[in-house]
Amino acid sequence: MIFFDGTYRLGRRDEFRISSKEKKNQAWRIRIIDFKLAIPDIEHLKPYAIVATPSEPGIFATNCAHSLGRRILRDFNLKIEKTLWVEQFQKDPEKMYVAVFIPKSFFGPDVYYRVDWHPIMANELAAIKPFIPEADTVIPIR
Repeated sequence: MIFFDGTYRLGRRDEFRISSKEKKNQAWRIRIIDFKLAIPDIEHLKPYAIVATPSEPGIFATNCAHSLGRRILRDFNLKIEKTLWVEQFQKDPEKMYVAVFIPKSFFGPDVYYRVDWHPIMANELAAIKPFIPEADTVIPIR
């Protein structure tokens, strides 16, 4: 079950001084899936999935996990180790990639992660396909 389908934008320090017509912030369509609600009879290793797709061309060659990941996880009270993070990149829109979050440093209660990427595998794609229509055109790695 998708319990969030909306847009997240990168903020700018000077966004209150610039009209949205002059400059656009990078934006992603974020869909959050709760597998526990969709398939309650199974114990899920990762009960949530976040699927991020660029909603418009932006000026940054970045991904959502690096730029907005902490904010999205905080807003929905999700733990990264219990979340499958899937993205499509602007430079490669016909493929999907999965983020692997590796703890790299700790600062008080905060953990900072290195994000590695791999093309989506067949089992990961099968998990999100019932909820994400455009996943039907993606070919997983074997």
